[in-house]
Amino acid sequence: MSPFWEEIMRDFSYFQLRALLYQREQQQTAEFKLKELEPLWFCTQKNIKRKLNKFAEEGLLHYEPGIGRGNPSRLVFHEPFQSEVQKTVQLFVEAQELDSVIQLMHLPIPKNWFTAISKDVQSLFGLHTDESDRETLRTIMTRDITTLDPLQTSVTFECSLIQQLGDTLLVYDRDQDTVRPHLAHHWTVSADHRVWTFYLRKGVYFHHQRIMTSYDVVYTIARNQDKTLPYYWLVEDIETMECPGKYIVRLHLKKPNPFFSRYLCSANLSILPEDVPFDEFQWVGTGPFMLKARTDKKMVLEAFDRYFLERPFIDEIEFWRVSKDTVYDAKYQVAAGNEQISTVESKEVEPGFRFLSFNFNKDHIVQQPGFRQAIYHLMDVKKMLRDLGRKNLSEASSYFLSKSRQQEKHPERVAALLADSGYSGEELTLYTIASREMIAEGDWLVSEAKVHGINLRHVVFEIDQIYTPRLEAEADLVLMEEIASEDTHLSFIGFFYNRALVLRRFVDNERFAIIDSLLDEFKRASGQQEREDIIDKIEKYLGNEMIYFYTHHPIRNRTFNPLIQDIRFQLFGHADFRKLWIQPL
Repeated sequence: MSPFWEEIMRDFSYFQLRALLYQREQQQTAEFKLKELEPLWFCTQKNIKRKLNKFAEEGLLHYEPGIGRGNPSRLVFHEPFQSEVQKTVQLFVEAQELDSVIQLMHLPIPKNWFTAISKDVQSLFGLHTDESDRETLRTIMTRDITTLDPLQTSVTFECSLIQQLGDTLLVYDRDQDTVRPHLAHHWTVSADHRVWTFYLRKGVYFHHQRIMTSYDVVYTIARNQDKTLPYYWLVEDIETMECPGKYIVRLHLKKPNPFFSRYLCSANLSILPEDVPFDEFQWVGTGPFMLKARTDKKMVLEAFDRYFLERPFIDEIEFWRVSKDTVYDAKYQVAAGNEQISTVESKEVEPGFRFLSFNFNKDHIVQQPGFRQAIYHLMDVKKMLRDLGRKNLSEASSYFLSKSRQQEKHPERVAALLADSGYSGEELTLYTIASREMIAEGDWLVSEAKVHGINLRHVVFEIDQIYTPRLEAEADLVLMEEIASEDTHLSFIGFFYNRALVLRRFVDNERFAIIDSLLDEFKRASGQQEREDIIDKIEKYLGNEMIYFYTHHPIRNRTFNPLIQDIRFQLFGHADFRKLWIQPL
């Protein structure tokens, strides 16, 4: 690779220039004015001239500055733009620069330029089949993985990955609203719901080729028995554990808990081997996929041939780390001979909600009910969605879409509520998770609050910062999103119990004592309807206290190729790769 092409691969401004001027090129020559490049390169005309002269020195073009004020300059390019694009894509493929390939594909240039090199591009994206018919699916992740340790992860994508790598004793069946056998083929429970005995499948292999036993189950549960951990609540009722046999586990609870079997379906209790120290970069479980590789650029999952249930159809899945700025609004096609198979788009309401929460552990104005009510009334979700140009979104008044109703908002009450609260214009800090939609919602709230005399400073934080104490220390309000698992009742109580999430960190002990007492009732409930009634009690208390309030249930746009069969979005709203397969062309 020549030195100047190495330089070009690091600097996309040359390709931005060519894309801008492509439509006006005549025999690789184009006229332009320097001011046209200011918004493209975000620099002064002086620096634009330096950049053009640099490209000329590197042999990419000939630059003729315009003579006299207002006269256009001229560029003569030394190579056709199409050949430069194709050559560069091939170099990117060889260097495995996925981010750069996407940037090139996103430029306003003819898409058929990529047809001749579609095989090269397909080696990085979509389905790849080698000579032995081994199928690899390459896809994109737009941020770094936070953690794959089941003890810690509270982020939905990571939880869905753990469900691909590991298995639990039991699994929840959403369609039947019941618990089914999994690693345990049978279980019994005492009449008082305190003694639970599980009978394990024999011949279940871990990824390091050892057979699972009851001692691995005890090890996994014991690993979670630390009060400081986010998911300690899943095991805190366990008083003692015993292994009456190699494939029998008996758990004794401190108090009755009819809901306990649902806990054992949580991905955070995926069974790990006792003989291998846990390493999230060398993940060992019993799941349908093994962790083949994990670096800062990519993660590779490989089908586990000795999986105790049906082996996945896809042999390997690669997740490549790509900047989110390069994939927004991008649509991809998969070549099929001389034809292009268009992607299919679907929209569905996310199994979760967005909400605004207050930090009650800081001694400031949010302690005043009147101030919280003022924020509630100015946060008119219908107006926000109109102003942001979003359609058909479901306003939320509950954790559950089925319970949500439109909320009454009265912005005219805000001034009186602020006066009663004693607010005097002090600056408050609003934290928002770093997603394009939520940043826009945070900006809207800041603007709307300003109209009513409330001074908000907007801070955007990355998802990996959720595990740091920064939120408690700095945020007065936080705009967040919660995504439920298939077991929405388990997700509901986890929303309050999980020590890594906002509520357990933001709400004071006095208020949480009331919530915890209601959650205890929930766990002792005899059936679904009784639990639903207790959920209503909890949400009524939350609403009366204005601890947090719901905004809306987001709609997720999904784009996928129709050749991908049996794609199921069930793991926290993410694809379940276990049943996925690619229809042969």
